[in-house]
Amino acid sequence: MSEKILDTFVEAIHQRHGSRVLALDMSEEPLTMEAFLLTTAENRIQARAIADNIEDTARKNGFRKHHIEGYDEGSWILIDYVDLVIHIFIPETREYYNLEMLWSDVPNIEYSDTEELPDDDSSGTQG
Repeated sequence: MSEKILDTFVEAIHQRHGSRVLALDMSEEPLTMEAFLLTTAENRIQARAIADNIEDTARKNGFRKHHIEGYDEGSWILIDYVDLVIHIFIPETREYYNLEMLWSDVPNIEYSDTEELPDDDSSGTQG
């Protein structure tokens, strides 16, 4: 999965104030997708707003959604674009399922909550 594609979806997440964005490279795993993109929303309303913005961004960029799960309930929304699966969690649900720990052995990119670009400790930004 190209970083440009991931950055496009991360920007859509940040436009609706999603936090703790993490991309997991699943390309070497025996799964059908290339990447997971995880984010946290403060509540169910925000989770749905993030999902809506992701879907709008996907349509504008020619991505076709395979399916979506959890939108009505809103504590864990999964949007499947076949090669990319996006997970939007409220905090309690993200902590409970802890996909970061489950897939801790795969390469990942952590995104800053204030920037669209991946975190880089050598960038000289202050935290």
